Amino acid sequence: MLGTRTDHEMRIFVSNGTVVQFTSREVLRLYQSWQLWVLIAFGFTIMSTGHPVTLPQFEEVGVRMAFWIIALMIYLAVSIPYGIAFDRIWQRTVGTPIPLFVLTAPLMVFTSVLTVVMLSAIFEPGRPLDSMITWQMLARNVLVAHVFETASLVWLLPALRGRPSDVRSVMLGGQRIPVADIGRVKAAEHYLEVFLPTGVEIIRERMSTFLEQVTPEDGVQTHRSHWVSRDHARSIRGSVLEMDCGKSVPVARGRQKAVQAWLDRYPPPATNCTSINPEPQSASQ
Repeated sequence: MLGTRTDHEMRIFVSNGTVVQFTSREVLRLYQSWQLWVLIAFGFTIMSTGHPVTLPQFEEVGVRMAFWIIALMIYLAVSIPYGIAFDRIWQRTVGTPIPLFVLTAPLMVFTSVLTVVMLSAIFEPGRPLDSMITWQMLARNVLVAHVFETASLVWLLPALRGRPSDVRSVMLGGQRIPVADIGRVKAAEHYLEVFLPTGVEIIRERMSTFLEQVTPEDGVQTHRSHWVSRDHARSIRGSVLEMDCGKSVPVARGRQKAVQAWLDRYPPPATNCTSINPEPQSASQ
């Protein structure tokens, strides 16, 4: 299984019409959570004791249970590296959130076929595989996996994060950062400098990923490399946005009118110098 140092971020379009954003680190935590294993145990019991047509035509309950256990082990072993590889190809060719069904259907077909081959070789050698591997069986297994995955992303993952619903945050490089703590953000090559009350976090992330998670009420993008929190913007002076405590950031020529309109709509609050650090002081992978 993939190590926790790898922190690939993905955006998945779920069947309920929402886009779920998470990292490989969070998936590993989800795999280790007791809530997920309770859900799996409940589902396995139903599928193993039900009619054998829901599985690859194995008659014995024990063999059907073995099917799901082996399939799960294969799924857990390859799902994260498979998901990262699939996402990289998808983003280069399509560039939108991946539909969950499109992402995991090929993985579940592969897992089902490999598990059937293994079990048939052990329990029913010589039996033709085409009598066990049918499109109906594959379709049912893909559907079962899709239900489990949807429940995990829509219900279990938010519960695992355990963040209050009234505290808004952004996900950057595998970290959850409260929006209220961010004074400004500066893009530098492939990294972001996120200015916080405790220092400046240097995170490998894109500015576009940050901007997708904030609103005009949170702040304004003055330049392709600069974003400023509403709490710290003061006034625009030509090509410069004046901030509190004597600081400033550049304003692109094409954004000057938009930044001024934003300032008119969101008047500056009282000065607060404590939440912007002058220089980067810490780094995170």
